[in-house]
Amino acid sequence: MKRMHLGILAVASVLVVLTSHPAEAQTGPIIPGYERFHSQSSDAAGGELLLSELNCVACHAQSNVDLGNLAPKTAPDLSMVGSRVRPEYLRAYLADPHQLKPGATMPDVLGGLPAEERTEAIENLTHFLASTGRLQEARRRGRDINAGKQLYHDIGCAACHGPREGSPLDVAQLKPLGQLEAKYSVPSLAAFLQDPLKVRASGRMPSLRLTSEDANKIAQYLLQDLDVEIPANIKYTYYEGNWSKLPDFSKLKPADTGETMSFDVGVAPRKDNFGLVFEGFLNITQKGDYNFHIESDDGSRLLIDGKEIVIYDGIHPKGRRSGKVRLEPGYHPLRVEYFEGAGEQELEVLFDGPRGMRNASVADFVVLSPEPAEESSGTPGFLVDAQRAEKGQVQFVSLGCATCHKLEGTKADRSILKGPNLAELEISKGCLAAQPKGAPDFRLTEAQRKSLASAISHRKEANTLAWEPEQRVQRHLATFNCYACHQRNEIGGIDPQLDTLFHTTQAEMGDEGRLPPTLTGVGAKLTPNWMNKILGEGAKDRPYMKTVMPNFGHQNVGQLQPLFATLDTLPEHPPIEIPETEGRIKATGRHMVGDKVFGCIKCHTFDGEKASGVQGIDMTLMTRRLNHDWFMAYVMDPPRFRKGTRMPTAWPNGKSVMRNILSGDADQQVEAIWIYLSDQNKAAKPFGVGEQPIELIAWRKAVIYRNFIEGAGSRAIGVGFPEKANIAFDANDMNLALIWQGAFIDASRHWTGRGQGYQPPLGDNVIRLPGKAPFAVLNDAAAKWPETSGKEAGYKFLGYRLDEANNPTFRYRFDEQTIAEAIHADKVGEFPVLVREFTVEGPPTTGSFVFRALQGGGIHALEDGWFQMGDGLKVQIEGAKGIVRPDQNDLLIEVPEGAGPRQFSLKYVW
Repeated sequence: MKRMHLGILAVASVLVVLTSHPAEAQTGPIIPGYERFHSQSSDAAGGELLLSELNCVACHAQSNVDLGNLAPKTAPDLSMVGSRVRPEYLRAYLADPHQLKPGATMPDVLGGLPAEERTEAIENLTHFLASTGRLQEARRRGRDINAGKQLYHDIGCAACHGPREGSPLDVAQLKPLGQLEAKYSVPSLAAFLQDPLKVRASGRMPSLRLTSEDANKIAQYLLQDLDVEIPANIKYTYYEGNWSKLPDFSKLKPADTGETMSFDVGVAPRKDNFGLVFEGFLNITQKGDYNFHIESDDGSRLLIDGKEIVIYDGIHPKGRRSGKVRLEPGYHPLRVEYFEGAGEQELEVLFDGPRGMRNASVADFVVLSPEPAEESSGTPGFLVDAQRAEKGQVQFVSLGCATCHKLEGTKADRSILKGPNLAELEISKGCLAAQPKGAPDFRLTEAQRKSLASAISHRKEANTLAWEPEQRVQRHLATFNCYACHQRNEIGGIDPQLDTLFHTTQAEMGDEGRLPPTLTGVGAKLTPNWMNKILGEGAKDRPYMKTVMPNFGHQNVGQLQPLFATLDTLPEHPPIEIPETEGRIKATGRHMVGDKVFGCIKCHTFDGEKASGVQGIDMTLMTRRLNHDWFMAYVMDPPRFRKGTRMPTAWPNGKSVMRNILSGDADQQVEAIWIYLSDQNKAAKPFGVGEQPIELIAWRKAVIYRNFIEGAGSRAIGVGFPEKANIAFDANDMNLALIWQGAFIDASRHWTGRGQGYQPPLGDNVIRLPGKAPFAVLNDAAAKWPETSGKEAGYKFLGYRLDEANNPTFRYRFDEQTIAEAIHADKVGEFPVLVREFTVEGPPTTGSFVFRALQGGGIHALEDGWFQMGDGLKVQIEGAKGIVRPDQNDLLIEVPEGAGPRQFSLKYVW
């Protein structure tokens, strides 16, 4: 197609060409769901779809009307339409909507007027609509067109509108885009693409949640044949001189002045040793915080309202500097200063604004002078006639436009265009006539008229309709064209001619990585909250899939969630009882998903960190997205739910191949993974994710790690036992600070670089034991534990010794008491336990000499000397008496009295 050069006074000529020689053959309203499933049968179900999509109930009421939980499709909101659509297009569209835009659902409502009256009404309405705003133009940017082309064909636009390149496809349900160049400017189309629901609240054109930058690129691509001639909007002043920093240009004599259309350093007649000052007025339409960026080689400065926002002074290669400012709507004096020493000449001024606007060109929002006078409002080159606009406002109501369209300052008169009830319609007259006279003309095809007649006849017979839940689902999926991407119960799915338009960043995933998932059984799969999130906001759960799940608006498709939940069920799979502590269960789940057992993280990202293979759905989202029953059933037999999936099963025929984990019980193993993943992004990272640790592993003997350990201080002594129990002893406070299970420690932080920082434990079930001094003399059984640390209380560390298995015995002195604390690990079943054996030597104390074993809420006594904190850590005391103090939330141990060494021990199970 020949590129269109639109001068300010020549826009209307394009419409003459377009309306005289339409690019596409005229056809009836194109409604994708109807064209795909009903156009060949002309059945009542297709007619029901047309009743909502053509908004027939706006004029034809029926008591107890039910469109299958669907609100009728409303017409676009025309508030500020003058800032979105060219007046010349509005004029041509009102004259013949179906010729200008084949497939339009907008009827010709003025066809019944006498020719002269019709022409007058069209002109008045055009001026009224144009008076609601002023269209902003932008220049064609070749660098954005290719990027926009890629986005259009990647994110899903082509699924509904077809490809823009090559020969047209013979796919009846594709929705034509019409002559976009005649209708929009780049800024107005980009604004629409970024938030289509603002103008078309019914959601048939959904939001793809585009950034301002991406919306602008797609607009540049769709309007690539539009090359608008825009007048100069920036004044420049040129100076010559040799500077190393920005000069005070007010004290210099200009060498030249002029006007330009951007911050174009090319206006300078020389390449080196010059300066430029650009001035204009920045048009801000939305209150908010703006972040401005200057990219330059060499020095530059941006001022708004006389205040410096960004400066990047001096001689330097191209770089960027930024500055923020809060701006009110209106015109703001803007000044950009620049000088060039030698070398490259570069200057670009960009900004980020509210609602996701990113890297927008400031030059596109600058004018030479503040807003033009009222008589020149509207699109540049189109002068609004105030008298015609006033008449058009009256006719907007009197001709019935307000019956379907919202527009601020107007109120619909429901008596206008009010037709008979659906039950009283004559199905061969009015809108349904082959040649409508005195009624809105939708240019219906014969099949569409038959479908509507069939639906109306059925309604007359049935009076009210009983929609089954699956019928309601089908109505929604057809109405919103969900079937263009999704299949449900063998209905719909991607048209073979469009299959190649669906792409992925993970080619090795095959079709599973590029094609949207089936909706069969989706109600059993997704949690209500996640389903509502997807329906109300859209989603990007599959980052490897380039097609985007759009946002249709919760008010339009929110009814699907309870319908799906009602229809899609699985046998209940109640949570499995696992006879272990929660900490052990989570540790087991973490172990299983890691690379040492089932390797789930080899194909799934984890909290944003990449997998080693394909990048499947993030595991930390799973318990938020998926219902428990579905998860349990799916991981046991993935192909049952998605044919051809690459997801393997670790439990073939429901049996586990890992007999040494949770007694080989498959249900318990899957449940353990679910419980572990329930911590979502707070779950401990599985082994094999991210940078691989330098793991210290205890083999046959314990291994010692002395360094900064998180939670145990700068004089920490870490010990990893072969039984997979681990400790960190704080040699400052003389207490056992941490215990944990599984992997011991990642030494990479302290073995690479300068070794700064504290290293956290690498394993699971990290328990922080009471801090401060471990022993105290209390004269009152209800006394608070001393707040002093071991070091402050006068404790002295006497070092430690190791036995043949490297099990440590820590020794320290408190007052006249010398304590030896020997620690070793045992194993009971699959899990380790820790044993601390204390030997206290010293004279009797004047008060009660006690050791604090636990601190926290919910401590209670069990049998045989066992105590438990809540439903977690258990401690067994032997050789001494334990005292629970509920008022102090702690467990104390009375050190045995007597001469000679006194001994007691603690066993930890967790």
